[in-house]
Amino acid sequence: MLDFTAYQAASLYLAFNLILLLVLGWRTAKARLATGIGLGHGDNEDMMRTMRIHANFTEYAPLAMIGLLALAALGAPVMLIHGLGGVFTLARIGHGFGFTAPEGKRPAGRFYGTIFTGLVLIAEAAALLYFVFVG
Repeated sequence: MLDFTAYQAASLYLAFNLILLLVLGWRTAKARLATGIGLGHGDNEDMMRTMRIHANFTEYAPLAMIGLLALAALGAPVMLIHGLGGVFTLARIGHGFGFTAPEGKRPAGRFYGTIFTGLVLIAEAAALLYFVFVG
């Protein structure tokens, strides 16, 4: 692995997630152009889904990225930041692009993306508490 500092590792995942935010925003804009819906979802299920995928990302990613930067500031090991940042990024990619499934089946990307996003947030919270109180 490249010789990253903790801040560089956190910044790497911040950059990846910024790019993912732009891609999801582009997909929403593209859907707006395709449907002619300029504001809201117009009761169009595809537009609603695209908007929620983008919005869901914006609901979770900021605090996850702040958590990575806070861990770096507290002196967490670089590999911990890579692990949390990598899993979070893959989970959000899975969630953002895994919304299709055969009729009656649960979309695997959405399911696993949600599970691993939650696990990373729990792990970040626990790690932050550890480094705050134990160091």
